[in-house]
This record gives sequence, structure tokens and C-alpha cells, in this order.
Amino acid sequence: MLTLRNVQIAVVLLSLALIGPALSVIASTAVGPQLTAETDAEEIMTMILAHQAQSNRENRQVKGVISKDGSVEFWSSGGLRQHVENGAELPSYTNLNIIAKDIEITSVVPGQAAVATYYAEGSLQAKGGSPVSNYLTRVTIVFVKEGDEWKRRAAHWSPIVGGAGTTQTVIDKKN
Repeated sequence: MLTLRNVQIAVVLLSLALIGPALSVIASTAVGPQLTAETDAEEIMTMILAHQAQSNRENRQVKGVISKDGSVEFWSSGGLRQHVENGAELPSYTNLNIIAKDIEITSVVPGQAAVATYYAEGSLQAKGGSPVSNYLTRVTIVFVKEGDEWKRRAAHWSPIVGGAGTTQTVIDKKN
């Protein structure tokens, strides 16, 4: 005959067997995405800074940054939307000295997709082009994770000079 103590132990073990998997899912959901979003931000921040430093040293954009599906982009030089294929020849420069500032990363789907916004500031001269001594641009890049690497899937560079937009009060108004 089972003693009361053995029955209590059996009930606890049975309860753990039944609710243990559910608690595991809850715990991994509560902790996992937050850690992944933080990891995404750290990885992308490190990558942006490393790519910028490499580009400045080599006077060319880093190869291998475009998604296997290509990237849809608007460039700071103006013009129409560009479709950049993976493996496309990226610009090279006579002089490149750009610094990424105030980088903010938003993980959209942790471990899979994220958006980076920042300012790119400095000077450059594309090969065969005129020097730009006061380059100052807002940057938005959509990154997707392919294997273990973040790749550029869409990008928008917009200069901070000579344009007009909405006033800051637009977002303050309630509809």
C-alpha cells in the first residue's frame, strides 16, 4: 500500500511531467527573443562599424554584403530606385572617409530580420567623380540573416541638405 508521502511525491512528479514542457516553452519564449534581439543588435552594430572601417581602408564598399535575393535601394546621389544583385560590382573610391554615427538597430523578427538606422558622415570621392567634402546622410538598411551572416536586403540613403520634410509637430498631433 502506498503511503501518503509516496502519493504526494507521485502527484508532484506527474504534475511536473505534464506541465514541464509547457513551462519550458514559456521560459524560452520569455527569454529567447529578447536575448536574440539584443544579439541581433550587437552583431549588426559590430558588422556596420567593421564594414565602414574596411571600406575606408580599402576605398571601396565591402563585397558580400548583398542578400542572395538582391537589395532594393535608394541612393543619396538621387535618381530612381535601384535593384542591386548579389555579386554586383559595388562602387570604389579615390578617397573614402565615412563614419557611421548614432546607430540604432530594431530586430523585426529576432534572428531573421532587422532594421538599422544611422547617420553616415564624412567625405568621399568616387572614382571619376567630384569630391564630396561634407557628406551627411540618413541611412536605413533592412538586414536579413542568411546562414550565420546578416545581409542587406533593402536600403535608403537620403542627404540631410537642401531638402524639406514634415515638421516635428506632425507626430505630436493626435487624430
